[in-house]
Amino acid sequence: MPAWAIAVAVVAALVPATWLASQRVFDSSGSPTHSSTDLPIPAVSPSTTGASPSATPTTVAPPSPQTPTAPARLPTVGADAPRRITAGSLIDSGFDSAVSTLDAASTSEVARLETRGSPGSPGTDTVYVIGKVVAGGDSAFARLPELPVGATVTIRTDRGTLTYTVGASTLKAESALAQDPLITEHAAGRLVLVGIRYAASGDRLRQALVVTAQLTGAEPS
Repeated sequence: MPAWAIAVAVVAALVPATWLASQRVFDSSGSPTHSSTDLPIPAVSPSTTGASPSATPTTVAPPSPQTPTAPARLPTVGADAPRRITAGSLIDSGFDSAVSTLDAASTSEVARLETRGSPGSPGTDTVYVIGKVVAGGDSAFARLPELPVGATVTIRTDRGTLTYTVGASTLKAESALAQDPLITEHAAGRLVLVGIRYAASGDRLRQALVVTAQLTGAEPS
């Protein structure tokens, strides 16, 4: 065989081997070409610490409000007849004779319901103070409608001074007062102010403004 034919045969035999070797080098350098021996890429499962699209969202409950700390025990003040009632600039009145019904005898002063409790600490029953609310007039409870929740009401007796904090204020029909729980319940340390409403003409409106307050301070004389 001629020398040139032998050379051609050698070159033809070397070309496939050279191509395969270069192909392996190219694949190992990051080419997208895949070989039949490549393993399938495993599916990535959601992380156990991450949120899954189909997972039910976790509801975080808001912190529960703290229970208010119970106030220190108030000093003892013996129950006694009230002498004067004040509430800032809204109320400043002396007391008329005690009454036996939910009615106020005087325009200029208020009265205590004598069949129920007297101001004292801790007290024995609800204390009821009744006064007139004359529209546009000068009466002891004329500004009772302006008394806000959180305001303090002070009652002075010969034995000490009692302080009450207003918790609620509501308008009620006089005809329903006798059966109202605010009247029938016996609650030591509670003060109820009953403002009997009158028109400027003096006509009774048959309505009462009822303000409830709780004993929050006591100072013996």
